This record gives sequence, C-alpha cells and structure tokens, in this order.
Amino acid sequence: MTNNILDVLTYMFDYLFEVAELNAGHEIDDKELKAHLSDAGFDSGRINKALSWLENIAALQDGSIKPLAVTNGSMRIYSDAEKIKLDAKSRGFLLFMENIGQLSADQRETIIDQIMSLGDSSISLDDLKWVVMMVLGNTNDGDISAQWLESIVFLDDNRTLQ
Repeated sequence: MTNNILDVLTYMFDYLFEVAELNAGHEIDDKELKAHLSDAGFDSGRINKALSWLENIAALQDGSIKPLAVTNGSMRIYSDAEKIKLDAKSRGFLLFMENIGQLSADQRETIIDQIMSLGDSSISLDDLKWVVMMVLGNTNDGDISAQWLESIVFLDDNRTLQ
C-alpha cells in the first residue's frame, strides 16, 4: 500500500484493536486517536480524510445518506472509471461475496462508493478486502462475525472460502 488514507485506516484499526484488547472498557476519543496517528507520522490532512471516510460509512449504514436504489441479484455494470480503480480480480471478489450471500447490493454499492472516494488511481485486491471488512464491520447486521471478517482480509488468494 502506498501512503494513503487506507494506510491511516489500517494503522488506526490495528491500534484500536490493540487498545481494546489491553484496556477493555477504555474508549479513545478523537483527540487521543488523532494525536496517536500524528505521532505515528501521518499528516493531519490524511488523518482527517480517513476519519471523514469512516464517518461516511457510518452515515450510509445508519441511513443518514441514501445510496442508489439497487436490487439484490441484479447485474452490476461498472463504469470506465470504476474498472480502472477496481481490476477484474477485485470486481470478481465483490461478485463472489454477493453470490455467497455475505454482501448485499446496498453494501456492494457502499463499498464501490468508498473505493471511488479514495485518491488512488487503482486499488489492490488486498486493499479492497480491507474496505469490505470496514464496511461490513460497520453494518448493523449481527450475523457477521469478527473472525469471519478477518479471514476475508487475510485469506490466501490461492485458497477458497469455506
């Protein structure tokens, strides 16, 4: 990964999980989190963009922002800009996740919107998996286990999901 918003987000999630494991019940406020990220070498602009990016996911999940009306089972036609950002392997991964019932059409659209809002010209499959994990991890669906989400991100591309 290049030094981008996803770098900030993945570092932030690692830090938050570490703090959660060590200090159960200790909540980190935005000021403390921003200070930690700044100390790690991330500039304030990228930190603010990463936090805004996460707030956008939360707004989409709680219904504050309405995504496009989509129907489960419909065919998704990608624009040229989306094809540049998401290669065939990444688009195949999204289709696979939707076909096995782990991703709704609305969640797929949220993921694509979030990917398109990143400044990079293209996104690797590993980066896409992180975005999928972040979007699904922020969903109100209680059926998604943290262990299963983690397995998506760290899945070896030469194996299949069971």
